[in-house]
Amino acid sequence: MKFQFDNQTLKDLEIFGSGRDQNSIFDLFNCVKSLKGKEQLHYYLAHPLTDPEEISNRKEVISFFQNSDCKENLEIDKNDLNFIEHYLIQGDYPTMPPSRFSALENALMQKINPTNEYYIIERGIDYVIYLLNNLYDFSAKAAESARPQIIEKNNAFIFELFDLPEFKGVPEIRGMQKLKPFSIATYDYIFRYTHKEAIRTILNIIYDYDVFIAVSQVAIEKGFSYPEILPVHKSIFEVKGLFNPFIVDPVKNDLSFSLSNNLAFITGPNMAGKSSLLKALAITAYLAHVGFPVPASECRISLLAGIYATINLSDNLNLGYSHFYTEVARIKFIAEKLKENSNMLIVFDELFIGTNIKDAYEGSLVIISAFSKIRNCFFAISTHIIEVAEGMKATKLEGVQFRQMEIITKDGFFQYTYQLKEGVSNKRIGMHIIEREKILETINAIINNNTEIIPKKN
Repeated sequence: MKFQFDNQTLKDLEIFGSGRDQNSIFDLFNCVKSLKGKEQLHYYLAHPLTDPEEISNRKEVISFFQNSDCKENLEIDKNDLNFIEHYLIQGDYPTMPPSRFSALENALMQKINPTNEYYIIERGIDYVIYLLNNLYDFSAKAAESARPQIIEKNNAFIFELFDLPEFKGVPEIRGMQKLKPFSIATYDYIFRYTHKEAIRTILNIIYDYDVFIAVSQVAIEKGFSYPEILPVHKSIFEVKGLFNPFIVDPVKNDLSFSLSNNLAFITGPNMAGKSSLLKALAITAYLAHVGFPVPASECRISLLAGIYATINLSDNLNLGYSHFYTEVARIKFIAEKLKENSNMLIVFDELFIGTNIKDAYEGSLVIISAFSKIRNCFFAISTHIIEVAEGMKATKLEGVQFRQMEIITKDGFFQYTYQLKEGVSNKRIGMHIIEREKILETINAIINNNTEIIPKKN
């Protein structure tokens, strides 16, 4: 079964970004060295997993590269790999074993009249042999210690390849050694015809390792941790030291869900950090299912079927939809998805901001009350409408945990701590911000100036 999500979720979590200046999770991890490695990173992020064994295997191999010095033995050169790719797709590849006479004749012709095609073949073979030896050396080093399943599987393939008669001589060719004409023709026949799929597999292994090394480096630099994936029936999502990876010196928070405590209702005024917290929470769950490290000190999460986030919902003007109608359509869409699949994470930031306060209150209360009765999913919902929390408490909804983004008052000023606390926020700071920015004084000054220059009627 495929992991469930949609484009709105990818956009809200900034998995790939939507512009040059926008941060994205892809950009965060994109310190790969090869072009195909970059494509592989994109593929992994676009295809979260639902098989716990696959998730565990990927997580373990990334952790291996983070903690092992074996990666120092592996050379990944973008230009070399690009040249190999170019070499492999050259036309007119040999389909018959070469003879010594034809190989020598071809080499002599190239001395008389050199061609670019022969140069590509000659250098391409050099780079393939260098790559094979480098990967073999890495595999031999990795085999000396405990290693994850992915590396074990790759090592088995590499060692079996080198045991073949055709590859027996490869380890003896070192330092871009000048090959004789017959060896060039023979290896070209092997690399581009009889064992071209094996060479393609070797390249894919290198591209995978390129991604895993890059992700492990980011985990070190950003302080990411490796999540523990639990069976579906555990119905647990616990994060400690959760932080938004796009924020410099972020504040860290703890949040947990269980079967009996599966809806987090988060209150706080505008700019208190609700959106940032919700985004970090959903990113953590998403990356956990990619098999990547997550922006938290610790994370335990039971396997999910999907994630749907609604954080920055835009009007759909092309269809003539108002913001409110777009919100309603989004909720209906997610409700339909919940009918199809249970065991998902649903995130809503500020329900019904596209309508008046009365409709927003009533709509939020009725929708959240309905969601609270779905016990096999996790919900994280925020609002700055305090009355919604009061209404929820009055109806004594089960499974709801009330959390607030802390705001403290000091010397008559509000200070944002970005800390998640228990309870419901009762802070209203709209008028405080208006007064602090002296908006009315500015408007009044304009009025006074206009009054002075307008001539009085007789």
